Amino acid sequence: MKRPYILVLFSLILALAACSSIDCPLNNRVATVYKLAGDVAPLADVLTISTTRINGEDTILLNQVEGVDSFQLPVSYNRPEDVLYFERTNSTGWSMTDTVVIEKQDIPHFESIDCNPSYFHVIKRVRHTRLTIDSIVINKEIVNYDAKTPHLLVYFKNFYQ
Repeated sequence: MKRPYILVLFSLILALAACSSIDCPLNNRVATVYKLAGDVAPLADVLTISTTRINGEDTILLNQVEGVDSFQLPVSYNRPEDVLYFERTNSTGWSMTDTVVIEKQDIPHFESIDCNPSYFHVIKRVRHTRLTIDSIVINKEIVNYDAKTPHLLVYFKNFYQ
């Protein structure tokens, strides 16, 4: 008489165990991590970073930050390169803007049909003007969910020596 209940209970447990859970990552933001390196870290000046959208409008990605030594910026997933404008302003109002071009390869990343689509990126090359930036070094070329390791090391020129 107890066997049918045990059989039903066992079947119910197997049915629940067979259902899959959705394992979408909680932090599925893909961003490039920039770390300031060299003599000018943290940066004493005010830094604003902007870009131009596909429709031609400018947008600010990082607005007038001071004393930073690292930051994260989003990566486009529909362009072969991202063009960024690093504007550096000191306390006297002196301001200069460097253009940074990041050539990359976009790689579609599939977690599950239930998860939002995402793209990972491979940084191929970085070019920049040299008004206030001395150099930019690729530290980690693969951009994915890992936001701990800096992807790019930015060396600013020191104008206060």
